[in-house]
Amino acid sequence: GLSGVGDTFGTCFGPLSRNRKFGYRLGQGETMEEILASTTEVAEGVETSKALVKMIKKKCKGYRLDLKFPILFGVADILEGRQTPEEGLKGLMSMPMRMESFDERGYYSVSRSESD
Repeated sequence: GLSGVGDTFGTCFGPLSRNRKFGYRLGQGETMEEILASTTEVAEGVETSKALVKMIKKKCKGYRLDLKFPILFGVADILEGRQTPEEGLKGLMSMPMRMESFDERGYYSVSRSESD
């Protein structure tokens, strides 16, 4: 539903958002370690994204989970220094377009578009 939209917008666009500040600094070329060492603020998204990736890898036994959760896995790769923010953005923007759906049982699925 729409209940989390305000929080999401605040996190992404609010000038006081710790997650946004953290992401901005990553985009400027600082590493996760450099940012964490220079601030007392907690950006909850850092540990949350790493924990979610760990949980997904443990509980979901699918092929290419990075294709099912591209933003989350991309953020984790950037945080861990496996790719730069620019590489992550280029990777997301070069993914083929697909229809996404979420059924009432809570299953997430991605289907190929009819134009494929």
